[in-house]
Amino acid sequence: MDASTPNPSSPDSISKATFPTSRKGFEQDKVKAFLVAVAAEMQTLADENRRLTKELSEAEQRAVNLSEMEDEVLLEILGEEKARTLVSAREETRVERAEMRARLREIVEEADRHVEQANMKIARLRESARLWAEETELHQRRLAEQFDRARALAADVVAVLDPQSIAADVASIEAMSTTASEAVSDVLGEGSTPKRDLDGSSSEADDVSDDGPSAEVVPLFPGRQVAVDDELDAEGISIPRRDEVIGDELASLVRSVKKAFDDELDTVLAALDGDDEKKRRTPLPGPAAYRKRHAKLMASAFTAASEAGAASVCADLADGEGACAAADALVDEQLLSVVRGQVVQAAKDSGDDQHAKVKSVRAIYRALKGEQIESVLFEAMAVAYATAQRSSAAPGTKVRWVAAVGDRPCAECEDNTLAGAVVLGSEFPTGVEIPPGHLGCRCELVLVDD
Repeated sequence: MDASTPNPSSPDSISKATFPTSRKGFEQDKVKAFLVAVAAEMQTLADENRRLTKELSEAEQRAVNLSEMEDEVLLEILGEEKARTLVSAREETRVERAEMRARLREIVEEADRHVEQANMKIARLRESARLWAEETELHQRRLAEQFDRARALAADVVAVLDPQSIAADVASIEAMSTTASEAVSDVLGEGSTPKRDLDGSSSEADDVSDDGPSAEVVPLFPGRQVAVDDELDAEGISIPRRDEVIGDELASLVRSVKKAFDDELDTVLAALDGDDEKKRRTPLPGPAAYRKRHAKLMASAFTAASEAGAASVCADLADGEGACAAADALVDEQLLSVVRGQVVQAAKDSGDDQHAKVKSVRAIYRALKGEQIESVLFEAMAVAYATAQRSSAAPGTKVRWVAAVGDRPCAECEDNTLAGAVVLGSEFPTGVEIPPGHLGCRCELVLVDD
């Protein structure tokens, strides 16, 4: 192709192509030769375009299926070195994803621990505030009681110091004998004289006791006295009493719970000494699982207490579910939550000091062997007993607030005992419906026969 022939591969050259003219027009041979060259070039380009498009599609398909190919296919396609590199990268990706998931789980668990610790602190603060409020109210009531007694005593003293009474006392004193012999005569009776020994001393005087007056002491406030246990029958109060009924169940429950805590101590110490990092940080199960474990152990005793409470008010059926729920809530609040919170906090505060952890945990469980378990379980049994009384008794049933057998009511509950018979479910003067009226209260409700 000479310089005057247009370039068939250039669209611009084709559009500007000119041809020499002859007498009859374009030279047909040159035009045909140019068109053939253009057609050949265009065919080549079309073939090349189809080939490239096909290769691109196959490459994209291979890229999509590359992660799903077996190691042998990769080895065949990419070669040994490239396949090894790709497999290694894939394995590293799996490891990184596993590590990331493990890290996320640790973050979630750490957040749960912080929430649980915050809840325990809030519970402790709430319990401390409640105890402080109850103690403050108790002190206020006792001060008011002491003030009432002091005022009544002052009234009695004023009555004794009445001028007329004083004048009568002075007159009686003036009428008394003024000599020792006359005084003795007054004591022994008129016409009677003491026998004297040779030395003039009275032999009967030596027999007189020097222990002071022997008159019966009369209480200042007879109206404040509370009926004793042997008077309950005369007042129409049914027996037997609560402590007699639940005593055996309570003793058995205390033994079972103490043994359960002994076994729990061994489990906690084994967890602290184990290789599981999570159990070392939290050696006890979650709050719900922990409550469920101990509630199952106490269920039979609380059910027996609820049945006894219903029987004490002559009810045929007992609301055992509600009574057991009330008892379980008290045990969880005053015992289980406290123990679990202390154990978890001890495991956390001691850090990596294994000896300090074991010492703190042993001290926590050692403290339970005192009166804490007995007092909490007794109060829980009393709550189950009283709750069943209130929920199972017939409408209009009358009861009376009395102290435990052989005891006098405290200043907090004395007003309740003086209220007499009330309809079960009504509030007593201190604002409560059923015992216990305060921490450590051992009072109970007894049925009053109409």
